[in-house]
Amino acid sequence: MVVRNWMQHHPAFVAGTLLGGACAGAVFYHRKAIGKMVRSWRLLRSVLTTNRSIYVITSKEAWNDVEPLLLREAQREGAVGFDCEWVHIRGRRRPVALLQVATCSGLCVLVRLSHLKSSIPDSLKAFLENEAILKVGVGPLEDSNYLSADYNLMVRGCVDLRHLLLRCQELDQADSDEASVKSTGGMGLNALAERYLGRTLDKDWRVRASDWEADTLTKRQENYAAEDALVGIHILMMMVEKLWTPVSPVVSLLPGPLWNQHLSKQILQICRDYCDIKFSSKKDQDSGTAPNPKQHPASKIKAAIGRNGIRKGPLYHNCQLWAPDNKPLCTIDPKKARWYVEKSLGDLVSEDPLIVRLKFEPAGRPQMEMQDGQFYLQERQNICVVCGKGETFIRKNVVPREYRKYFPDTLKAHQNHDVVLLCSGCHRLNNMRDQQLRFKLAEEFDAPIGTEQDVKCTFDKSLKSVRYAAGALLRSRDEIPEKRIVELENIIKNFYNIEEITQEHLEKAYNMDVKIWNDDYQAHGYKVFKAYEKIGLVKLEQRWREFFLSSMEPKFMPNCWSVTHNVFKMRLKMSRLPLDHPDREKYRIVLVGTEGTIDVPYNPDLSRESTPVSAISDNLVSDIKEDSALSRDASGETDEVLNGDASSETDEDDNKQ
Repeated sequence: MVVRNWMQHHPAFVAGTLLGGACAGAVFYHRKAIGKMVRSWRLLRSVLTTNRSIYVITSKEAWNDVEPLLLREAQREGAVGFDCEWVHIRGRRRPVALLQVATCSGLCVLVRLSHLKSSIPDSLKAFLENEAILKVGVGPLEDSNYLSADYNLMVRGCVDLRHLLLRCQELDQADSDEASVKSTGGMGLNALAERYLGRTLDKDWRVRASDWEADTLTKRQENYAAEDALVGIHILMMMVEKLWTPVSPVVSLLPGPLWNQHLSKQILQICRDYCDIKFSSKKDQDSGTAPNPKQHPASKIKAAIGRNGIRKGPLYHNCQLWAPDNKPLCTIDPKKARWYVEKSLGDLVSEDPLIVRLKFEPAGRPQMEMQDGQFYLQERQNICVVCGKGETFIRKNVVPREYRKYFPDTLKAHQNHDVVLLCSGCHRLNNMRDQQLRFKLAEEFDAPIGTEQDVKCTFDKSLKSVRYAAGALLRSRDEIPEKRIVELENIIKNFYNIEEITQEHLEKAYNMDVKIWNDDYQAHGYKVFKAYEKIGLVKLEQRWREFFLSSMEPKFMPNCWSVTHNVFKMRLKMSRLPLDHPDREKYRIVLVGTEGTIDVPYNPDLSRESTPVSAISDNLVSDIKEDSALSRDASGETDEVLNGDASSETDEDDNKQ
């Protein structure tokens, strides 16, 4: 009764309480929608309230002035827009001239690498290598490869916006009642800017193909370069709004610093599966449909990049191959093992583990080739030899194929010692670091990389335009506007200095050779090979192996992996040949080169069956021990010379270089 009387005397308070409770209930019921609306508003505001400022960097001092501000904003947002510009001369790409990075707030830094050249600041290198700061754009991985090739700059944390576009399309499909949703619009930066920002970029060819190496950039060039980087990070923000997976609606209401922390974590989480992954959507574009929306992002990425060399299954199956006397020879692929059985060349000893015993005497024995063969007897792990990851990996040739392809068969056939497994991240990092040694070799042996001398041919642009005009008129005259037909005909008339164009003129122009051949061309790899051919090809092998160990510091290298692998076997095979045998010259070139001398006596008693090491001459043994003393395994400890070898001739073809 008392409460009722009190409520009757305080109607305003009661009404306010009921209204407040109803509002609180409504807010609680719609908390997710409200949180999403606030989050969308904050992300949109970060894009719309941008105050663009452009800094053009031409010196270390200028970079040092802007670097703290750039680093602070980049760490706050977790990502920057990223792009590069360069110049083409006679169809040949010049080194990257301009590096562009931009933060969401509008800080645009244009680094003129063509002016800095060899004086690139260490803090800039550290910024690019920092994988915690994502570099987003369209095709950033290709730009990073150019930076690596031109300036030995390693860029980590590259994310192609087209990966996120496909995810957004999958969500659109999942929300749609239609069975499938076709991709709308293009996938270039301008198309993405129009779709997500409602902005059209300045893509006039006059500025795109302008002189980015000029002493001073024009205002239009600066605006173009800054905008290309800025729209990249802005597009990311708009995509994040769709891909965000909120933990709590309260996150959207947090104050600025805490909001930025959650935003950067969310960006890293969304982009984690796409870091440093080359974009490829040919399958999706051909089908016109989006992938299965229920497919996990990691699975989707594995499928997308499978075409780029990442293995889906194990490389090493560790099936055993035995000699007729039941002594192990090597581990091989199960398909190859069963081939011996199917061809009646071997007997099946065991199914699990798979063991096949040969019916014939193999070409080599572990007891003969010692440590070089011991490597092939062990079981190999399907993990990254650097970091130990065992999910996806890529075969890496420690000695790059651009050199090994010129090696004689005695070095390159059936050898898997220099094939190791790396995860995609370590593989890309190793490729970038390989550039350091490539540049050293280029300088030492006058074997240029990425210059006009390092190309077989270039294209004559004037002739190319004539051929293009003739081809268009021959193939598609009926589909070309009349005005354009006149322009194409004038190109051909001016070239031949004629008044009337005949079918013969068109066919002659279409079939003309527009290439300018470089008669002095020699590939970088071939010039380095020829230099080491004089002093011993094993030295080039060993140099790459040592570089791999020092640059990558692998923690999971196979046992018996050695810098001097092959030296013992080459000497052993050379000793089996008479002193006048022509193949001795091949082994001499491999071991000491055409300008070197070597004393390997003829030892015909070295049979395949069971000749002990003691049967080798004292001189050969002393040379072997001297080489082995220099051998280092992946942990830096000296390898011991072990009895046992697998015949390299029995290794699976899949492991050829």
